[in-house]
Amino acid sequence: MSDTQSIEISKLEKLRTAWLPAVEFLFGEAAPEAEFVGFEMNANSAKPVALFDNEKAPYQYKIQMPARSFSNDVMLLADVIQEMVRGLFPAGEKDHQTTSLCEGTVVYGAIMAIKQVFGEESVDSYLNALRENVPAYYDAFSYVAVLLTEDPQAIKKLRSVQPLLYKVKKEDFDTANVEINRKVKDILLLTFRA
Repeated sequence: MSDTQSIEISKLEKLRTAWLPAVEFLFGEAAPEAEFVGFEMNANSAKPVALFDNEKAPYQYKIQMPARSFSNDVMLLADVIQEMVRGLFPAGEKDHQTTSLCEGTVVYGAIMAIKQVFGEESVDSYLNALRENVPAYYDAFSYVAVLLTEDPQAIKKLRSVQPLLYKVKKEDFDTANVEINRKVKDILLLTFRA
């Protein structure tokens, strides 16, 4: 590993350590099966991804970060936070289907971090770029924002019933005592397609 990669990985680890309490405050602790084992860099990847390389521990994961994330501090923070939030409910099994609830929660976490560090102007810029370039993520974020406006503890409540958020079903909302408009609930549970 080059010195530059070592410095970048050290920066990523510091970001993760600093932000983990905030992410857990918003969305609850990681699922018991989840095990984060570090970062790795990839100069050729376009976006960060979770890598599940251990067949004996299917929820053990590394976060592979693209080198391009380091060219913009807002993007770097967003990328790290999004993968941290996904790490709370890692999807290690093959052919799993994520939901709008999961992807909206991931973007919501990133938006809250951007707002905290860079302010409203950066949030507006990020959301505008999201709306123009990947509207499915913007829509998922919007519906999660509605959910969390109605009940700020909704994600924690749902995860207390089903820690792996992408496995939440309609009846889990009732079990978790999360009140939300039926249409919003249906949209949140749709399979996410971007």
